[in-house]
Amino acid sequence: MPRPTTEPDTHRDADGSAVPPALATFALYSMHSPETAASIAARRALMSRKGLSVEEANQRAQARRRQAGRIGRFNATAVLLSLAALMGTALAWMGSTRESQSWLLIGYGVVGIVCIAALACLTRVPAAARQPLEHYYLPDEQLATAEDIVLLRRLAGDDPELEAITSTWWRSPAPIRKADLRLALDLQRAKSGSVNRAGNRR
Repeated sequence: MPRPTTEPDTHRDADGSAVPPALATFALYSMHSPETAASIAARRALMSRKGLSVEEANQRAQARRRQAGRIGRFNATAVLLSLAALMGTALAWMGSTRESQSWLLIGYGVVGIVCIAALACLTRVPAAARQPLEHYYLPDEQLATAEDIVLLRRLAGDDPELEAITSTWWRSPAPIRKADLRLALDLQRAKSGSVNRAGNRR
């Protein structure tokens, strides 16, 4: 009895013609997916979102306010006081070398006035340090407004994936900020761009 010949493992196309396994595998893995690198990155950033608490935001703002206060002290007033101190020291030295009591007293007087003015400037709180903490928040650290919350809810209502991800935000003690809304908008733009590119390829 002749043994039945076994046909190679082939796949059938839509019209019934045989397709080699290698070609079928290539077609399977070369199917276009609407996902792009931008949408994957936007989804990853959205899912790895770490809410910024009120305490953390205030600490960052306080550090920026202290830095701004230190920078504000070195202004034109400090330069003028330094020059006046040098001038008073020179006058006192001239009065000492020429044995002129009047020049010596003038120099000491100028140096004394400069020292008092310098102490007043150092003890004065700079204008930058008197600004409220909200003034030193970065744009992404600003709290979301009522319009932002409405927009985020509308986006979540239109996208089930976004709704599933953002559902935990409402129960988190960290308030929703501008950065969170930006993450949601980035995901929406990346998805819409992927769909548009997929439609154009078809």
